Amino acid sequence: MMKQYNHRNTRKGITLIELLVALCILALAGIVGIPMFKVSVQRWEVSGSVRTVTSALSTARYDAIKMNRSVKFCIENNRVLLKEKKGTVWVTFMTFEAEKNVSLSINASPVFTSIGTVSPLCTICVWNEYYQYKITLSIYGRIKVMMEK
Repeated sequence: MMKQYNHRNTRKGITLIELLVALCILALAGIVGIPMFKVSVQRWEVSGSVRTVTSALSTARYDAIKMNRSVKFCIENNRVLLKEKKGTVWVTFMTFEAEKNVSLSINASPVFTSIGTVSPLCTICVWNEYYQYKITLSIYGRIKVMMEK
């Protein structure tokens, strides 16, 4: 004899206990995941600013060679400025913005020559609360990026 199942008595949906367990799991995932997400955002901001600085250095060297002029690389108010000499004054012709929560510092203002060399040599620091990078510039305009933390 075969058993017959009454489909009217089978339950549909979830119980209150199942709902509470699912909410607890989601809450724990949020508690663990949100700080990790914030650290990832901090890393993305710093690496984005490093790319901005290296791009500005490459652009300064390229413009110096292409336009047969000297190009000065400066950092002022957390912005990267490329300047050209007009008479006796350096005039900004291009600006690059760093991320809001990232700080920039430089130990000299290098000048790229029309043959692609640079003087003086310099180190640029890009950092925030969690990460720090040092970017060094060689006499031939080569860029080296090193992570400090």
